[in-house]
Amino acid sequence: MIRYKKPLILIFAYYVLVLFLLSYASSSAELESLFDSGEYLTPLIPFHNRWIQMELIFLVFAPISSLIGAVIGGYFLGPVLLFMRKIVLGSKIFCGIQERPQPQIFDKISRAYFPALMALSINFIILFSAPQIFEIIVNPEAMGYMSGFIVLLMFTTGIGTLFFSPTWFLSDAGIVYSNKKKVAGTDQPVEVRTVGGRFTDFLRGYAGIGVVFSYIQFLIVYFNETTISILNPAELIGTLVFFFGFPVFIFIAILPSLIILDVTKEHRIRFVRTVAEKMGITEFLEVSIEKVNLRSRT
Repeated sequence: MIRYKKPLILIFAYYVLVLFLLSYASSSAELESLFDSGEYLTPLIPFHNRWIQMELIFLVFAPISSLIGAVIGGYFLGPVLLFMRKIVLGSKIFCGIQERPQPQIFDKISRAYFPALMALSINFIILFSAPQIFEIIVNPEAMGYMSGFIVLLMFTTGIGTLFFSPTWFLSDAGIVYSNKKKVAGTDQPVEVRTVGGRFTDFLRGYAGIGVVFSYIQFLIVYFNETTISILNPAELIGTLVFFFGFPVFIFIAILPSLIILDVTKEHRIRFVRTVAEKMGITEFLEVSIEKVNLRSRT
């Protein structure tokens, strides 16, 4: 339990904050109007009360969605990514296994950052590009940007985690590759990278840039003069805090799945290495970096 002290504190604070914000919002007539006239947000959740549904989405369904995405991405897409990467790299690239010691502290919290941004980016894309989806998942009486945005989090939180979890599985198992054989006899530097590292770099860049532009578009569309005029200063500040707090909310909602992945790390490592062995990746690789005095080499 001590190992997970920091993420558990964050999760507890997240639950308290969400319950407080929604309790305050439910008592404000002005904030009630932001969610249109519908009594509930979505027919997918049986409790037909918008505030209970929002609590369940943030506190239950988003974390469960993240866990489902992590499992599907790791156990199903992880081997696919490893196979595709091995084919693309070719025989001149050495794929091996790098043993790394288990850290004493839980140091994977930062992994939740970019999946959270990716989830929000996908949320915005669906919000502005596929409104027909709302007819299925959103109560017709509650059709609105904020209502649809919150309901979509039940799904996009898992999708965002799904994109990144294959590389987590491969990285935890120590699957790496080196171009040492390929660059032999050339002036190109020798690299040792994790399988899927470049893919992750691309996803991070897309998630980071995409969510910034999407937020700007959402602000222009949603926070118009009409919305601002019906809120007093305190309610406007509270709404903006809640709105811009979405990345933090989703970030923390992903943490329970990261804890579960850490608890099952040994099983996941055995799974990935078994798959890697079937692809001929059985050798272990040691990487050492030493400082060299250039003067002594001249």
